[in-house]
Order: sequence, then C-alpha cells, then structure tokens
Amino acid sequence: MRKISILSLIVLMSLGLAVACAPQETPVEEAAVKEVMEEPDVEQPSAEEEAQVETVESTPLRVVFLLPQTMSPFEIDMWDGIDQAKTDGYASEIKMIEMKEPTEFEQTIRQVSEEGYDVVVSAFFLVKESILKVAPDFPDTKYLMVYEAVPEPVTDYPNVQGILYDVQEGSYVCGVAAAHMSEAGQVGFIGGADFPGIVKFLAGYEAGIISVNPDFQIDIAWAGTFIDPAKGHEMGLALFERGDDVVMHAANKTGLGLFVAAEEEGKFAVGVDVDQTALAPANIICSALTNPGASVYKSISDITMGNWSAGTVDWGVDDGQPSAALNKLLLSEEALSAALEAEAQIASGDIEVPLSTETR
Repeated sequence: MRKISILSLIVLMSLGLAVACAPQETPVEEAAVKEVMEEPDVEQPSAEEEAQVETVESTPLRVVFLLPQTMSPFEIDMWDGIDQAKTDGYASEIKMIEMKEPTEFEQTIRQVSEEGYDVVVSAFFLVKESILKVAPDFPDTKYLMVYEAVPEPVTDYPNVQGILYDVQEGSYVCGVAAAHMSEAGQVGFIGGADFPGIVKFLAGYEAGIISVNPDFQIDIAWAGTFIDPAKGHEMGLALFERGDDVVMHAANKTGLGLFVAAEEEGKFAVGVDVDQTALAPANIICSALTNPGASVYKSISDITMGNWSAGTVDWGVDDGQPSAALNKLLLSEEALSAALEAEAQIASGDIEVPLSTETR
C-alpha cells in the first residue's frame, strides 16, 4: 500500500506540473503582426528605435522546436522563450513537433528544413548527430543545439550554434545555501548520469559547500536516467536515510521524485534548471538555474537583428540572468545572505567556480 500511494503521489505531481507549467496553445500559422493606433500624446520613437522596429518587422522568422523527449521543466522553459520571441516580434510563426523515436530525428530535421523554417531548435545529445548531418545541406537555415557544443572546427558548421550553460555558478550558490542549512554536516547529490554537463552541477555544488566548511561529507549517486521520478524518489529516500539532510538533483524528471522524498522525510532539497520551489515550497531551499528559455530567446532575437554567430556560446551570470532561485521564505537569514554574496562575487569575477571534480 505504501508503494502504491508513493507512486500515485509521484504521478499526480508530474501531472500537476504538466498542467501548471504547460505552455499556452499558440496557433502555428498565426502571423505576429499587431496594429498600433496613433495617439497624439504618445512620445514618438527616435530614428534609431524606428530603424530597429523596421528591422524586426521586415525579417520575420519561422521557428520550429523539435522535442526529443517528453516535456519536462527544461523544455517548457525553452518553449516559453520561443513563444516570447514571437510575442515580441522576433518570430512570425512558431511550431512544436514531438519526435517519438531516435529513428525519426534526422528525417524530421530534414523535413522542417525543406519546409523552409528559418530556425530549428532542439536539445541534448539525442539530436546532435542528426543536426550536424543535415545542417550543411541547408546553409540558409539556422540550427540551435541546446546543451550541446559545436564540434571543432566550427567553421565546418557556419549555420549551427551550440548553447552551453555555466551551471556550476548557480550550483555553487546553492551549495553555499545548502551548507548553511544543513545541521548534519552531510549532504547529497543525485545526477541523472555521469556526463560532463552534469558533473558541472556537482563541481559547483561541491565547491560552494566546501567554501563554507571543507569538512562536510558529500554523498553522490547516479540515477542512470533523466525520466524516472520513481527512481529519484527511491534514491532520495536512501540518501536521507543515510544521514544527508540536504540533497540536490541534476536529473531532470528523475529529480521530481526527490522532492516527494524530501516532503516525506522532512528534509531539504535543491532544484535545477528552473525555479522548482512551487513543487515543494516547505522543502526546496533553492534551484540552480540554467535559464534555457532566455538563452533561446536571445539567439532568436540575435538572428533577427543580425547579431547571431555560429559556434558554441556559454550562458551564465554575465548574461544578466540570476544563477539561482532562492527560497527566501525557507532559507535562514544567514544562508540567504551568504548565497547572495556568493552570487555577487561570481558575477564580479572574484569567485571562479570549477567545472569538474574528482570526487565522483
């Protein structure tokens, strides 16, 4: 009965997340053109502003988002950024296509390219090989690979941009907060897989903890999956029972199960990618942010304004985005103050967060 109730709770939580975070429907063929009525009392734009508006309206983009796995908070944030680009006039048409099997990836990418989409957006290593294979055949199409780097030499892919994230920065801030909130001096970390991109989360988290107290014990577990909340729940319980009183995840949907475990055990958790506080507001002390929606929005707007460049770009606090979402209602005054100071020192360059660790 306990297993049934736990799994039911996880299912309900996942459904609730999907409903609460699901993007609003956006008509695929709707043109993003709005008439503006002249009002004599409104201040007229400068010549520079008029030129910018004309550029945006004269270069509308058709943008397609290819979803390589089931929708998660990360993908929802990406879609929100694409939708905002349309709202702000940087895209005239947006569309989402779910690719159910890896065998569909190359065919789907080629199809939307042939259909004349100006920007093709997708994420993770799942689609990298297919994008790099198709892109040379469509030099006028821009391809955005989120969470993947463009291989060297980048000159071989002049129409491909890879977006990586300085996730170690927000993880450092959350590590500082976790160290201040832990009473046991023992914290945990759940990674979806031992990939370099996930190790960056661990490296920052560990460095932030050690900056507060180098004697902290850090327990690390690898789930081997990013889509299994039940596995995250099981691993979260195991770490809490081991003595960890704060556990961070970098495991996408698998990490949702950690939050259930934290609620059951009355322990603290750290979220990832987007602000996940609402999923367990009495237990999630902070979330290390990647801001994928903001990064995709910037790439689309750069294409429209002629500022886009191929190759790999890094996205972090120096792009003006917060590195962590801090639960100010849950964090102690000391923990909040230390976390904010750490974020400011990272932004100023006084703290350089490591990208790797041998601890794993």
